Amino acid sequence: MSFETIYAWIALHPHHAGLAVFLIAMAESLAVVGLVVPGVAMMFAAGALVGAGALSFAPTCAYAIAGAVVGDGISFWLGWRYRDRLSSLWPFTRYPGMINRGIDYFHRYGGRSVLFGRFVGPVRAVIPLVAGMLTMPARRFVYINVLSAVLWGPAYLLPGMAFGASLDLASKVTGRLAALLIALLVVLWFGAWLSKHLYLYFQPRAHQLILATFDLSREHPLLGRLTAPLIDPEQRDYAGLSVWAAILGLSGLLACFLVPADSVPVSLEAWRTPWSDYALIVFEELGETLSVSVFSAVVLGWLLIRKQAVAAAHFLGALIFALALGTVCRFVDDNPLIDSHVLNGGAVYGFAAVLTADSATPRWRWLIYSGATLLVTVIAFARVYADTGEFLAACFTLSMVLIWLVLLGVAYRRHRHGDVPIRGLIGIVMVSLVGIGAVVWYSHSLEEFYYRRPLLSVSEEHWLEQGWRFLPAYRVKTIGRSEQALSVQWASSIDTIHSDLVKLGWQEPKPLTPTQALHFLNPQTGMADLPVLPHFNQIDVDTLRMIKATSDGRWLIVRFWPSGQQLQPGAIPIWLGSVAFLEERNVFGILKLSEEAVDGTDALNILTDDLLSLRPFVLRTSENDQVVVLLPPSKSR
Repeated sequence: MSFETIYAWIALHPHHAGLAVFLIAMAESLAVVGLVVPGVAMMFAAGALVGAGALSFAPTCAYAIAGAVVGDGISFWLGWRYRDRLSSLWPFTRYPGMINRGIDYFHRYGGRSVLFGRFVGPVRAVIPLVAGMLTMPARRFVYINVLSAVLWGPAYLLPGMAFGASLDLASKVTGRLAALLIALLVVLWFGAWLSKHLYLYFQPRAHQLILATFDLSREHPLLGRLTAPLIDPEQRDYAGLSVWAAILGLSGLLACFLVPADSVPVSLEAWRTPWSDYALIVFEELGETLSVSVFSAVVLGWLLIRKQAVAAAHFLGALIFALALGTVCRFVDDNPLIDSHVLNGGAVYGFAAVLTADSATPRWRWLIYSGATLLVTVIAFARVYADTGEFLAACFTLSMVLIWLVLLGVAYRRHRHGDVPIRGLIGIVMVSLVGIGAVVWYSHSLEEFYYRRPLLSVSEEHWLEQGWRFLPAYRVKTIGRSEQALSVQWASSIDTIHSDLVKLGWQEPKPLTPTQALHFLNPQTGMADLPVLPHFNQIDVDTLRMIKATSDGRWLIVRFWPSGQQLQPGAIPIWLGSVAFLEERNVFGILKLSEEAVDGTDALNILTDDLLSLRPFVLRTSENDQVVVLLPPSKSR
C-alpha cells in the first residue's frame, strides 16, 4: 500500500486513526509489551500526520494521553494483583533484570519515578508494574499517571509534528529562519548553562555565605538591619524584603532616567517570518500582566489550599514587586530601561521555580531552575525579536530579576516551616503554563502576521526614466549580501503576469506537499516533478514562481516579489523578478533537490527572447553593467 493511499485513508477516517493512536500509546505503556512495540516510531508517524494536516492535534493528543493512562493503569493493576508472583509468570520470567532495575529506580525516586520513568527508555515499560508491586497508594498513582501522560502525549507527538509541518513550513522558511533558530538556541544554551553553573557553584556554599553575612552584619550595623531579617529565621522578613524591594526599584527607576533603553540598538526585523512571529508571540504574551496574573491566581490558590502561607506570601511579594515596578516605569517613561514583560515573567515564573525545586533532589534542582531560565529568556528574546522591547532593557531587567529572586529565595528558604515539598505544585505550574499558552495560541492566527507593506506611488514616466534605478537590484538575504540579480521589473497584476507566462509555455512547479515531497527520495525523478521551494527577498516571499523547459533540455525558473511601488494612475503594482537555470543536486546520494544557478545572464536572454513575441519591453543598464528588463503596463503599447 502506497503512502498516498494511507494518507488519503487517514484523512477520510480520522476516528479510526485516533483509535490506532490510542492502541499504540496503550501498548507502548503496557508492562513488558512496550519493550517490543515500536511505540516511539509510531507516535512519531502519528505526529507527522498531524503536522502534515491529515489529523487534528487536539483529538490525536487526547487519544495518545488516554492510551498512555490506560496502559499504565493496566500495568499498575497487574503489579498490585500478582505482586511477588510476577517474577514466576510469563512473560515476566524473560525479563527479571528489567524488573529489578525498575525496583531500584522506584526505591531511588519514589512516586516521582512514575513521572520520570515514562520518559526513560530502559524502565518505561515496568515502572507502573513495579509501583503496583510495591503497593504505591492507588490515588497517588492515578494523579501522577494522568499528569505524566498529559506531558508525554505532546512530547512524543511534537517531533513528528515538526517533521510533518516542515514539509509545509519549508515553503515559507529560508536561511533567515535558520539563522533565527540558531540565534535563539545559542541564547537558550547560554541561559541554561549559566543558571546550571550558578546553582552548582552557590548551592554547596550557601551555608558558608549565610554565616559570612551574619559576621558582616555584626561589623556593619546598617547592613545588618537590611540582611538580618532575610537570613535570621527568628525575625520576620517581610519588612526587610519591602526595604530591599524599594532599594532595587528606586535603583531601576534611576537607571531609567540615566540610561536610554535604545542605546544598544539590536534589530531582528530581517529575520522575521509569519511562522516565527506566530510562535514567539505566545512567549511574549506569557509575560503580559493578564497571563502572569492568571498564573499567579492559580498558584496562590493551590498554595492556600495546601496551607502554605509562607510560600504564598513570598510568591505574592514576587508578583507585587513585578507589577508595581513595571507600572511605575511605564508611567515615567515611554521606553523605560525596565521591560515589564521580562520583569513579570522573570519574577513570577522564576519564584515558581524556587517553590517547585523542593520536589526534586538537590542534584537535579538545577534542571528546574534551567527550565525557568529558558522560559524567561525566550520571553526576553521574543520582545527584542518583535521590536516591542529593547535589547539593553531585556538584559538589565534580567539582572534585576536575578537579584530580586536571590533575595526573595533566601528569605523564603530561611523562614519556611520544614523541608517538605509542596505536593502537586509542579503539576499545577505546568498545567497552568500550558493552558495559558494554548489560549494565547488559539487567540491568534497565522494570517494576522503576514506583513503588508504600504505601496509607494510613482508615475510610469518617472519609473521608466529614473525610478527603476531606486528599486533593489539584488535579492537580499538576512546578512545583506548580494544574492541574486533582480533583472526584471514588471508593472502588471500578478494574475496577468501568470497568464502571459502560461502563453509562452511556462508552468507552475509542483508544490511542496507530504506526497510530493517523496519525490526527493527518488533518484529517477525529473525536474518537472521536483517541488520548488519559495525564496524570500528581505521580508517578502515570492508571490509567483514558474518553470519552463528549454530546447536543450535545461529548465528555467522565474520568480516575482512585490517591489513596494505602484504606477499611477491605476494603482498598477511593480513586481521584481529573477530568472535562472534550475540544476539538480544530490545530497549524500539519498536526496535529489533542485537549486538555482548563480549566473543568470543566459537565462535572462532566453526570457527576453520569449517576451519579444508577446509584448514590448524596455532594456536598461545600471552603473555596474547589470541589464534590467522593464515591462510597462500593456495599455502603454
